Amino acid sequence: MFQFRLQRVLELREQHEQVKARALTDAQDAADDARRAHDALTELHASSRAEVDAAQSAQPRVGHLHQLGYVLRSLEQRVELAADSGVAAETVVSGAQRELDDAARERRVLDRLKERHAEVWRNDVASQDRLQMDEIALGRFARRAEARDDAHASSESSDNSKGSASTRNDGSNR
Repeated sequence: MFQFRLQRVLELREQHEQVKARALTDAQDAADDARRAHDALTELHASSRAEVDAAQSAQPRVGHLHQLGYVLRSLEQRVELAADSGVAAETVVSGAQRELDDAARERRVLDRLKERHAEVWRNDVASQDRLQMDEIALGRFARRAEARDDAHASSESSDNSKGSASTRNDGSNR
């Protein structure tokens, strides 16, 4: 049975890769949340801007315009912060992606090493099997050859003893 000496290291690398994959998923979720928050704030800012424009054309009071301007500036700041948060989240995502790629590459290196070792092991086992089969075949061949030689020798000896008896009979008749 093939046993990879670095199997535990390979398992640790696989676990590390899974941890990095979960971190990437979490980072992508956070980036999606940041994008949604940015989009919601952008939409709120656009609707507030439209409200300010509508209020200016309706001859509002100065205090109301001042308050709407303050709200609009606050929303602009929040939109900028949300955009910065989105960029930071995307940076985290790209870093997590790089770490996952590195972890996957490290695991693939060990997977390829394991495959090479397994191939060498399979070749060794096949060679040993061939050697055993050759030894068995040679043993059978030697036993058969020995049996033939024994059979041939015994038939020659029986032929020789028959031939000597007939020679003796021929010699005594003369």
